[in-house]
Amino acid sequence: MRVIYRVLSMLLAPVWLLVLALRQKREARFRERLGFYGPMRQDAIWIQAASVGEVRLALRLKEHLERRGVPVTVTSTTGTGLTLLAREGGEAAAFPIDLVSAVRRAFRRIKPRMIVLVETELWPHLLRRAALDNVPVCVVNGRLSDRNVARTVKLKALYGGDLSRLNVAAQSERHALRFHALGVPESSIRVTGNMKFDLEPPEDFMKQRGEIMALLDGAAVWVAGSVREGEERAVITAHGLLRKRHPGVKLLLAPRHLDRVGTCREEAEKMGLAVRFRSSGKGGGPWDVLVLDTIGELWAAYECGLAAFVGGSLVPLGGQNVLEPAYLGKPVVFGPFTENFLEEAEGLLLAEGAVRIGDSTNLAGVLSGWITSDRSRKEAGRKAAAYVQKHRGAAGRTAEAVLECLS
Repeated sequence: MRVIYRVLSMLLAPVWLLVLALRQKREARFRERLGFYGPMRQDAIWIQAASVGEVRLALRLKEHLERRGVPVTVTSTTGTGLTLLAREGGEAAAFPIDLVSAVRRAFRRIKPRMIVLVETELWPHLLRRAALDNVPVCVVNGRLSDRNVARTVKLKALYGGDLSRLNVAAQSERHALRFHALGVPESSIRVTGNMKFDLEPPEDFMKQRGEIMALLDGAAVWVAGSVREGEERAVITAHGLLRKRHPGVKLLLAPRHLDRVGTCREEAEKMGLAVRFRSSGKGGGPWDVLVLDTIGELWAAYECGLAAFVGGSLVPLGGQNVLEPAYLGKPVVFGPFTENFLEEAEGLLLAEGAVRIGDSTNLAGVLSGWITSDRSRKEAGRKAAAYVQKHRGAAGRTAEAVLECLS
């Protein structure tokens, strides 16, 4: 199985690089993807974070570790992750594709003391090289969906015994049991909680908020954040229904990926709604939908809204981070698909800080209720924020778990 994977990874590498070129353009970083790095911090803990959400966790963990005098290097897989990493972390390097040669070169350049993988980044060649070089590997904020467990069990032969070498700081007992099912010893698994409860707005949050508020011209808005492919029409349909009851309310729409901003505009214009882009600034006449076409401003967008719908949940994609608007005291709405944040979504529902909806009509109805009643909206937001505050502290516990693995 390993031989087959090695051959397939070599054959598919050009396709992977082509996809990077088309999707990430300036952030494709082909040399780094192949393990050819420039000057890098060596003998450090190497943290790998896939995209924006994981990068934020990596930077939070990096802060805790560096306070304890431990040097850290962070890499990311996606272009948006690299952009955020460069802006908030001061340096950014791309994660190598999982080729034997690329991973070997990356290890020679970085010389990591330890590999830390955020959430679920179980690359076979990476784990094999870590085993050969006797570098410990720790998964932090570890989570595995039922689908991930089933898929990894089927492909377990790819990893040999490397999964048994893992150390895991899991989000919950549920995820701890899933890692154990993959072959990670119970003695190597520790439940430290979900670091996403510890995330906070970026340093320039208030500046971003002020700029967005200036674009709103005093209008009341609701926010649809991290909207994924296939949800744009549903969200805009809900806004159309909402406008019939509350004509003055507007929509601040933040697509998860910037290559979807064109689709957002098309769907809005089909319904006769005028669109303004965040990057265009003020002017351009009246508008009904403000599309957030910038990176790293979702926190500020949530802060500007009356309530927040969190995307990836009306289509079977597992949902996006429901905790960000809750931290800010905003009542939260999400769809039926929240596998990626299952416990957090359930917790918010039990705390009465969120509502689960099934379609556009439900979404418009919930939002209308909150717009009609300031009291109920603010009470739901207060409960959402209280739920988040109750579960903070995982980042510090995770840093301690990493240091224990290192020692």
